[in-house]
Amino acid sequence: MSNSFIPEFGVYQLLKQADIKIPQYSFIEKETDCSTTPFCKGQAVVLKGMATELWHKSDNGALAFCDFSVVELKKRHKEMSQAVGKEFPWLGTLVTERVCFKSTKGAPSEIFVSLQRDQYGDATISLGFGGLLTEEWAKELNDSLLIWPASVYSPAEALEELEEHWLGRILLGKVRQQEALISREKLAVFLENIWKLDAIMGQEGISLLEMNPFVVDESGDIIALDGVGLYATDGHQEPCPIAISDDDFLNPKRIAIAGISEKKGNIGNLILDNVRQSNLLLENIYIIKSGVESLNGIACLPDISALLKTPVDTLILALPAKICVETITALCEQGSGASVVYIVAGGLGDGADQHGYGDNLSQLLQSRRKNNQWCPAIVGPNGLGMILSPLRLNSLFIPQDKLNINFDPNSEVALISQSGAFLITRLSRHDSLSLKYGFSIGNQLDMKLSDFMALMERDKSIRVLALYVEGFADGDACIVAKLVKKFKAAHRHVIIYKGGRSELGKAAAEGHTGAMMGDYQQQKRLLNKAGAIVVETFNQFNAVFKWMTAYPKTKALGQMAIVTNAGYETVGSVDTLGDNDAQTLFTISNENTQQLSTVLRKHQLSELVAPVNPLDLTPMADEAVYFDCVKSMIDFGAGVVMLGLVPLSNSLDTQQLDVTEAFAENLKKLVIESGKLIGIVIDAGIPFQQYKQVFERHGLPVFDGMDKAVLGINVLKRSR
Repeated sequence: MSNSFIPEFGVYQLLKQADIKIPQYSFIEKETDCSTTPFCKGQAVVLKGMATELWHKSDNGALAFCDFSVVELKKRHKEMSQAVGKEFPWLGTLVTERVCFKSTKGAPSEIFVSLQRDQYGDATISLGFGGLLTEEWAKELNDSLLIWPASVYSPAEALEELEEHWLGRILLGKVRQQEALISREKLAVFLENIWKLDAIMGQEGISLLEMNPFVVDESGDIIALDGVGLYATDGHQEPCPIAISDDDFLNPKRIAIAGISEKKGNIGNLILDNVRQSNLLLENIYIIKSGVESLNGIACLPDISALLKTPVDTLILALPAKICVETITALCEQGSGASVVYIVAGGLGDGADQHGYGDNLSQLLQSRRKNNQWCPAIVGPNGLGMILSPLRLNSLFIPQDKLNINFDPNSEVALISQSGAFLITRLSRHDSLSLKYGFSIGNQLDMKLSDFMALMERDKSIRVLALYVEGFADGDACIVAKLVKKFKAAHRHVIIYKGGRSELGKAAAEGHTGAMMGDYQQQKRLLNKAGAIVVETFNQFNAVFKWMTAYPKTKALGQMAIVTNAGYETVGSVDTLGDNDAQTLFTISNENTQQLSTVLRKHQLSELVAPVNPLDLTPMADEAVYFDCVKSMIDFGAGVVMLGLVPLSNSLDTQQLDVTEAFAENLKKLVIESGKLIGIVIDAGIPFQQYKQVFERHGLPVFDGMDKAVLGINVLKRSR
């Protein structure tokens, strides 16, 4: 028997351990075994030829239905061994009872189940329509397969989804004019046993089990009629098999940069300019450059071999792809010198790699790790750099006059992006945004999204983690989902934008970052289930990110109140809420209406403004009116207040800004005291930038349109 292939009788043994029902069976290796089976003469049986790597018996003449007799068994055993043995290594004949099972009229009722464990030990359970037409059902029906990562889903959660799926509805008799084939209780037990089977696979080192079909027998139990599997051949791996510490990434003590020249605009020079502004002492920054002892006060090392005596935590390679591979090869061969290597260049493993540099580097790393040889952790290629606020370290190759970094070691926010441009444009768009950590991880040739995410999960100060990913590396979507679940359990938040969803998007992502694509809808379903806030557009990302960075500790969203001095904003906000308005818009009671009328009367506005939600204040309203109305809405019970300020109103302080400063400070105090959320909408142009910045400095999220502010709340509501 093959070391990896598991034939049907081997699968039955595993199913039995998991308390999953199997038919009576007997395995015949040689003709003399035919008379020792437990079957009676005339009993209806199924004869199946067993051979290594034989996945489809019916397509290869290895399946027969007959009434049992020793004579017939010997005959079929000989015929199948001769026919099948020509193409596959013959194992023997499996005799099973012919199971009578329930079926439905005009609807499929056979069940396909697959359990697949990747090299990291993460299991994916797939369940859908079974039988000979499994692949055809998958082509014809959207979401024909239910896919459950075992580490993210429980059997009970899987049952909830199965009950809403066409197959589950058929099995439970929820389809018109169909009787139930199985009880909900027995279906629940079956799923629990599937999870038990996954645990057995982990113990036995099995990578794949595929059962097609399962059916419901006459007693209402699910029973297996076929199955094959594979043992793992590569052994278990850790997600990142590199011995690294968090400090290597988050608190490097010494950094070296290769690729610095006298050429104006040189990427290496831009990186060095930024790095030397950090809290690192200049004597702990090195340049790899031959023929020069120092450059602009920074010590130069002649080549990579000098890192043997002067090892660094981080080595940044701003070099062409070919030289990057040669440099890392030399570093590996010398056995030390840098814990982490950042590859800035593209052209390795992406659409621009015409020479196989990415494959060569991957093979080098895999070979060395397989043989327990030292090699560094590789970030990139095509990685723009990192931001580490505790060190005031910025290794991006963006000039400081183009991008101002707000370093804040006390920030509770991190952003990991496969695209460097996405990272820097978020920083540019959100003027007041302060990240504790920011990483551009590039192609994920070695270090994956989950590796960086794990760093952020271990730093419990990070309350909000934003991710931009164009493609998950092999097996990484499940690992990311497990980490999302950890964040969610601790009331921490993960925002994800997954790029490359359309066919054109996939092509663009692959050309840019060498992204490895999967089925987006399945990934979205998985990440949503784990507790991520999955956004569909950049506008959604920006809106959600702004809300969450302003309120990283929020656990729940209440209903929304809207206070503005523009009629179009009241209308537009409700339009943006759409079908969610009944759940999202706060309804004020009769008592609240009277209380709000009193507030308006106090400011002599009772005859001009209706005491309702949304509240459309007149342009005559000043900061005092706004504050009292916002406070009233919070006192009434609103959990979120959208405050729309049209600064062209003469009643608002947009010039001296003293009143605005006090107003913003009082709003922030109200947030802290009440635990409720306040968002500011200032739909106005460049002359009012300083006005907007007053509110941002006080930690209030500022939006340039009511629709964007409400959009963010809509997404957050759906994700909870």
